Parts: sequence; C-alpha cells; structure tokens
Amino acid sequence: MSQWNQVQQLEIKFLEQVDQFYDDNFPMEIRHLLAQWIENQDWEAASNNETMATILLQNLLIQLDEQLGRVSKEKNLLLIHNLKRIRKVLQGKFHGNPMHVAVVISNCLREERRILAAANMPIQGPLEKSLQSSSVSERQRNVEHKVTAIKNSVQMTEQDTKYLEDLQDEFDYRYKTIQTMDQGDKNSALMNQEVLTLQEMLNSLDFKRKEALSKMTQIVNETDLLMNNMLIEELQDWKRRQQIACIGGPLHNGLDQLQNCFTLLAESLFQLRRQLEKLEEQSTKMTYEGDPIPMQRAHLLERVTFLIYNLFKNSFVVERQPCMPTHPQRPMVLKTLIQFTIFLSSNRRFVLCGTHVKAMSVEESSNGSLSVEFRHLQPKEMKSSTGNKGNEGCHMVTEELHSITFETQICLYGLTIDLETSSLPVVMISNVSQLPNAWASIIWYNVSTNDSQNLVFFNNPPSATLSQLLEVMSWQFSSYVGNT
Repeated sequence: MSQWNQVQQLEIKFLEQVDQFYDDNFPMEIRHLLAQWIENQDWEAASNNETMATILLQNLLIQLDEQLGRVSKEKNLLLIHNLKRIRKVLQGKFHGNPMHVAVVISNCLREERRILAAANMPIQGPLEKSLQSSSVSERQRNVEHKVTAIKNSVQMTEQDTKYLEDLQDEFDYRYKTIQTMDQGDKNSALMNQEVLTLQEMLNSLDFKRKEALSKMTQIVNETDLLMNNMLIEELQDWKRRQQIACIGGPLHNGLDQLQNCFTLLAESLFQLRRQLEKLEEQSTKMTYEGDPIPMQRAHLLERVTFLIYNLFKNSFVVERQPCMPTHPQRPMVLKTLIQFTIFLSSNRRFVLCGTHVKAMSVEESSNGSLSVEFRHLQPKEMKSSTGNKGNEGCHMVTEELHSITFETQICLYGLTIDLETSSLPVVMISNVSQLPNAWASIIWYNVSTNDSQNLVFFNNPPSATLSQLLEVMSWQFSSYVGNT
C-alpha cells in the first residue's frame, strides 16, 4: 500500500495535521493525483543537487501535463482549471530554484511518515508522552522551514554578489575606455555623457553593495536566532529521547532530520563566507569614499565564522552509547577488560586498551555524516597509588558515574575546529555480580534527569515515581520477550 493510501485511512485528528502542511507550494491535488510517482522519486537527494532537482521539476510538470490530458478527455472542467493554475504556479515559483520544490516535497513526505508513525504508536506511558507533544512537532516543522528559507536567502545573495561583480566589470571597462580617449574627445558632449553614465553606475554599485550587505546581515541574524533557540532545543529533545531509548524505551529518531538541518545551515554559512570573501576582492579592486564593504565585511565575517564554530560544536554527538557486546540490552554498564564500542577517549581511574586515534569518515556513516567508530576497546582499572584497596575489585561502588569523552579536530575551508563530546554517564564494574546494581543505577539516572552530564547525581538522587517505574519495567519486559 502506498504511503498516500495509508495517510487517507488515518483518523480525522491526524488528517487535520496532514492538511496543515499542504499549500500553494505543493498543493494536495498534486500529491493525490501523482501519489505513486512522487513516492518513487528521491526528493531528499534532489534537495542538495541542482541538476537532479531540475530534472525532477521538469518530470513533475510532464506528469501534470499527462494528467491534464486525461482529465480533458473526461471533461472535468473544475479539475482542468485547477491543474492548469497549479502548473502555472509551480513553473513560475520554482523555475529559478528547482531545489526548493525538492525540499518542499521532501518535507511533506517526511511529515506524512511522522504522522503515520504517531498514529500507529501504542498507548504511551508518562515518559513517552513527555517526549511527544504538538508544540514539539510544530517546532520541528518551523526549524525545517526556517533552514530552507535561510538556504534560499543565501542563494539570492549569491546572485547579488555575481551581479555586483558584473556591474563592477562593466564600470571598470567604461572607465578604462574613457582614459584611452584623446584629449579633444574628453571635452566633447559624448565624454560628458559617459561621465554621467559612470556616476550613475557608481551610485548603483554603491546601492547594491549596501543592499547585499544588509541581506547578509539579516541572514546572519536569522541563523543566530534559529541556532540559539529552536535548533538547540531540538537537539536537547533528541538527546532526551536517546536517554529513554537506552533504558528500553521506544527507539529514538529524528537525528537524520537534525543532521540535514545542521548540514544545510553549515553549507549556507560557508557559502555566505565565500560571498564575503568575494566582496572583499571586489572592494580591493575598486573602492571609493563611503564604500560599505570595508566598514561592514570584517564584522560580518567574524559573526559567520563564530556561527560555524558553534554549529559544529553542537552537532558533534554520540550517536550510539557505549555498550558491551556480551550485554547489548545493558548499555552504559562497562566491565573492566571487556571490549565495547563507542566514539571516545578516557578519563579518571580507567584507561582504555586499544586504538585511540582514527580519522572521521563519511564512509562509516549510513547517512553521509562525518563519523568515527571505535571498536574493541577495553576499560582497565588503574591501581591506587595510596595502597587503599577498598575501592578496587569487587568492592567498587557501582553508583559512581563516569563520562567517556571523545575529542577530535576538523579542518574545513581554512577553519580548524576543535570538537569534544561525551557519552551519557556510565557505571564501571569489575565483576559481573555488580551488573544488576549497575543497571539499576543507569535506569534510575536516565528516568529521573534530563541532564546528560550530572556525574554527582547519586550524591542526592531524586525519587522515581511509581508510574515511571511501571513504564520502565514494561520496556524491560518487552526488550526480552518482544512486543506481543
């Protein structure tokens, strides 16, 4: 059954959600008439590939023409009128920016899948309900829409920068032509007209430079606001969902969508950075009194670079928490001398035996992100130099939490960025008999707090509610026997 057929069978409360994200950018009539064809195309890939997006837009219009031919034979006047109007709107709106239609359709299909998943979700306990709300879903949609808007704005400033370059080349050509004129010609009416033309061109150049810098400033402001509010909140929500999934809760998702938003923003910021460099080149070749580029470019470039640093620092996360292969349903409990897998280096009283240095690679990721995976690492307890053996061996306190930290450095387009991220708190054990207590500590921690780095949690731990305990027990039971 196609995705669209599944959508049409939803309850009315879910259908109302579907209705909200179909508008003139992508009318529901097109989704309905071309359902199977639309679902067979890779709109996600096309949203980052202009050539592919152009082909898909052309094919979409061809599919519309075929539908028009079919309904014309049926003499459905209203549908014929609507399809002609829709075709005209789509061609006019997306002809100069085909990737935008790919982003719109990709977002709509993703929202459909999210709503279908929500409709099929079983009855939720209080912890699951805390992770799902209409305000969260609305924020997710707003983030994606704002990221798309920023990307489109940067494409417009790219055109502005190119126009400025062409205008400056024309000015330079006319100015040099005047310089080569004979002295007699310089007093002629033609010469006076050329001087007036040059002055008009200079005025236009000055206006366009100010306009371009104003647009870039607006993009930087919008990006700053988006990153420091909604996008960071989305990332924190994903980390909370990961916590719940680690103790048996529903599998967390949304990282691919977040990664796509972070990637599009990074691409837009690097593109904006290159545009500012081009403006500097233009100003170096030709400047004048009151030129806005020397006055504004450096500050703008500093802000863009700062946003790039922050974007990468926030997007560096542990996708899979540390887990021993012998106990896959007990993540974050690690036994000394037992191998496990994680993105990490070590801290405190445990050393890691194995390979500590690897390069980040796109090939190791299923979604095209930069990632690195460390395998076959072993925590080994360091012997106390004070001679106190009370904290070693089987007598280790399992409620002591540790954080495994991973550090790396990336170089992109001349920028060197130091990144650091940490795992959720782990409990180290030296004897398998400590496993039940350690796992209870992990459950207690992740049920009770959203703080992913509170290593002193057990100094004053809060109480877990009965409803939380019952829900986690249900997850634990399902993880062993399956959902029946």
